[in-house]
Amino acid sequence: MYVKSNCPYGKRTCYHDVCFRIKKEVLFDGKGYREYQTITHIEVTDTTSKEELAQRIINELRGDIYNGMSTNELCKILKEKFGVLEQYCCDLVQQLKIELDMYCPDRQHLYYVEARSPLID
Repeated sequence: MYVKSNCPYGKRTCYHDVCFRIKKEVLFDGKGYREYQTITHIEVTDTTSKEELAQRIINELRGDIYNGMSTNELCKILKEKFGVLEQYCCDLVQQLKIELDMYCPDRQHLYYVEARSPLID
């Protein structure tokens, strides 16, 4: 899961890929079963800039981003495939628009400035 923070050294936005290990226990307390969850380990596996993360996403989604794609669909992909938290999707969509030379006139659909997609080989 990616979480966003401000880098204290460069005054830029960083994204951290955070992994959690969770221990689940189901206990019977005489009346019924209760489930308990405990975080046993937290690890930051990667730290990247917004620009670097956008480039990784572009490389991974080569050919999947298309002219007229909805921003909701792109946010769903960011959440499911990259573990980006919902509150950070808008920031990343803005960065992807810059990197891909796209615009969003109706605030719902993404269009390439030129009619062709630079991701299709």
